[in-house]
Amino acid sequence: MRRMKFAAAMLVIASATLVNAAEVDMAKIMDITTGLRMEVATNIMTEQMGTEIHVYSDEIPWSTEKANATMTITEAVNQAEEGDTIIVHEGIYREVLNIKKDNITIKAAEGEYVLVSGNEVVTDFEPYSGKPGVYVADVPSNYKATNLPFSQVFVNGNYAEIARFPDKTISDNMAPLEEGGGYSKTVEISKGEGIVDGTVTFAEGKLPNVDLTGAQFRGLNGKNAEYVFGTVTSADKNTITFKPTSNNNWTKAGAIEEGYHDYGFGFVMHKNLLDHPGEWFVEHGKLYYMPENGVMDGLEVEMQVRQKVLMLNNTEGVTLENINFVAGNAEIHGMDGAVIDGCTFRYLQPFYTTRGYGINDNRYSGIYGENVTNSKFVNTYIGKTWGTGVVLFKGDNNSFINCIFDDIGWIGTFTAGVYSSANNTLIQDCTFRDHGRFQVRVDKDIKIDILHSSFERAMEMGEDAGPLEFTSTGKIAPLDLGGSEIAYNKVFDLHGVPVSSGSYNKQFVVAFYMEDVNNYTAHHNLVYDITADSYDGPEKLTREGRFLYLGPRYNAMNDPVNYYNNTVWGCDDNIGIWNIQIGNFEELKAAGLEQKEHTGVMTDGHFVNNLFGEGEFSINYSAQNLTATGASKGWASIPENKWKSISTHDMEEFFEHAEKVDYNFNPESNMIIETEDGDRTYVDIENGDFNLRASAKAKGRGTAIEGITSSANPDLGALEGSDYVLSAGATLEVREFLEVR
Repeated sequence: MRRMKFAAAMLVIASATLVNAAEVDMAKIMDITTGLRMEVATNIMTEQMGTEIHVYSDEIPWSTEKANATMTITEAVNQAEEGDTIIVHEGIYREVLNIKKDNITIKAAEGEYVLVSGNEVVTDFEPYSGKPGVYVADVPSNYKATNLPFSQVFVNGNYAEIARFPDKTISDNMAPLEEGGGYSKTVEISKGEGIVDGTVTFAEGKLPNVDLTGAQFRGLNGKNAEYVFGTVTSADKNTITFKPTSNNNWTKAGAIEEGYHDYGFGFVMHKNLLDHPGEWFVEHGKLYYMPENGVMDGLEVEMQVRQKVLMLNNTEGVTLENINFVAGNAEIHGMDGAVIDGCTFRYLQPFYTTRGYGINDNRYSGIYGENVTNSKFVNTYIGKTWGTGVVLFKGDNNSFINCIFDDIGWIGTFTAGVYSSANNTLIQDCTFRDHGRFQVRVDKDIKIDILHSSFERAMEMGEDAGPLEFTSTGKIAPLDLGGSEIAYNKVFDLHGVPVSSGSYNKQFVVAFYMEDVNNYTAHHNLVYDITADSYDGPEKLTREGRFLYLGPRYNAMNDPVNYYNNTVWGCDDNIGIWNIQIGNFEELKAAGLEQKEHTGVMTDGHFVNNLFGEGEFSINYSAQNLTATGASKGWASIPENKWKSISTHDMEEFFEHAEKVDYNFNPESNMIIETEDGDRTYVDIENGDFNLRASAKAKGRGTAIEGITSSANPDLGALEGSDYVLSAGATLEVREFLEVR
């Protein structure tokens, strides 16, 4: 405002001066006042449009052209005023982009590649006397292990593997079942009584005969809550002992008997395991690296030193365009009206350990924001990280449009591409692929629309969950999705990993994991290749790849649960219900329990025009005593409920039985396509084309649904009306990362 007020004041002074002059030259008055009015107009436009501030880097390794560095991007932000635009020219900027100004735009210069990096270059490598072929250098002076207990290393821009056993020799970062994936099968898994060390034996490969004291152990043993981190205390042949650090059975007084976990998967990391070209390790202020060809010539080694690369807190109206971020998290608390467009976030989190396994234990390991409102992620890539993607705690009216969430959650705990407890979240035209666990996670009462997006290869590091993971937690009441719409999505290629945990020996994955969730509509979704078949070990397993799990456990679902025109193919199972009758209901009611029903129910379901493949429909009816927040106090025996369970491949029998036990699907015009009829029904199953053939019996057999179907006699399944669902996912093309060479 100061420029505009100054020019206006000058106009008044000049006009007054001329009018009061003894001899008035009207032509001169017009010339001066017109010029000043133009200046006022120019300054008003400047205030509205802002000025441009240009920032240059002198580090452009992919170009022979060099520029003189002027300032950091953060320094430019500090100079900027509302409405200004900061044009960042190509190059690497090694800083935390800390934005504290409202209504500014920060964007890459047209056609130029800008990289904000959490790394620093490591120099002065010398041969390490302790091992031939290994070089050693001091870590950068600004690396603090207290902030980053584990780091990441990049060589000529390429992610390098940390020294571990077994060696990781394939590019897949979440392949515990594959040779070269960096995991060994583990057996003889146990812990004695008391707070004592655990023991595991690596069943594959030969653990090097080196001192592994202090090594980091990661074990995928049992269910996700039983996975363990630990510090190695001894090693003998292929057996290690370790001090557990996870807050679960491993750090409780009770024993874990050998055979409780028949097997698991795990690895250890230590400097003394540095034996494969391309590996590195950081210890005691030194970086050890074994180059691929035995020499360091031509190699630029970088190491992550900054925990964060972006801080965008308590701001309004900030726009980021075409900025690339690497090797660091982002913090976006209180962000309002932001637009993040055409950006990339890669390698957000190095290896890390947690005490727990839930979302709260992992929320800082990606892009984390509390009370984010009216903000958009558009045309943005987020991926390649041990941690989570985007976590939005609370807030309102945020969207993700044409984004890619890729290769997320290597750590194997509760991570997600997007976790949201912010109301009115929109996910549209996005691609989610290769996630350790969930792809979208919701556990609070919010409205979230998920439209025309693709979900592939979730659950690569666990089981008993799925890409769309919605569940009520910490209460006796269902999750209320406020009329959410989940439509025109593809969910496919879902397999999981096996679990051995006492009597639970299972590989179980679910496309739509909608536990205790009501008040939503799912329509025109295509779900296929949901099979628990990725493990071929000799152990006896129950394998279940399911389309839909409804819960609702002990929660009464009285709001709509609508499934219209979905196509399901290539699943082990179709629909499953786990009901829990509350054994101590009267006690909880007397203590103030608001729910009127003593058991789970679904009173307002609508399942219409769906196409299923062959597979099981089931209800498991059980009873437990509960706390006021829904935690189990143990099983309750109610013998008269035994008839209420069912497991059948007969869809009609299932729906009829379900109604008798207060699960009202209100089914209409649903159909099972037998496996042998698949090719006669669908155009090209092998290549994912589930258009109905002209002669298919599902043509024109549907029930018209206002606002859902396109005709009076609609087809069954997800391709009713059009093949729109086949194009689900992002059209975004991931750019070339010029620092990678």
